Amino acid sequence: MIVPVILCGGAGTRLWPASRADAPKPFLPLLDGQSTFALTLARIADRSRFAEPVVVASADHRYLVEESLARAGATATLLLEPAARDTAAAVAVAAAFVAARDASATILVLAADHAILDTARFAETVAAALPAAESGRIVVFGVRPHHPSISFGYIKSGAP
Repeated sequence: MIVPVILCGGAGTRLWPASRADAPKPFLPLLDGQSTFALTLARIADRSRFAEPVVVASADHRYLVEESLARAGATATLLLEPAARDTAAAVAVAAAFVAARDASATILVLAADHAILDTARFAETVAAALPAAESGRIVVFGVRPHHPSISFGYIKSGAP
């Protein structure tokens, strides 16, 4: 079973003034009246494939997360950050939390603010990567960049 970990951090300052500390980007109705957080929940709603998600969010956004989960008819385990410590810390805390519950679990780390509209292709891609992840490899999904940018980091692709 894949345990989805949804990261709901970040200030979303690139969408200011719509996105602000009290109304972060993942909870804004940006795509056909739906938030990217709601769309992320929908992508992992198949409980035959995905376990209940773990959501890592700011303690300040607890009620936004809970309201969004209720609207989606979803449940999740919430890990609330008292202070933002960026992506690596959020992933590490979630991975340790999941491993303490099930040492053999495979996690799928998802950003709450990504727009992935082809949900069937998303599911196929995750399924295709599962054997590598279950063998202990780290699998990274992304888009091929069209220009150099330090915003994307540096990843050298290995064999598919």
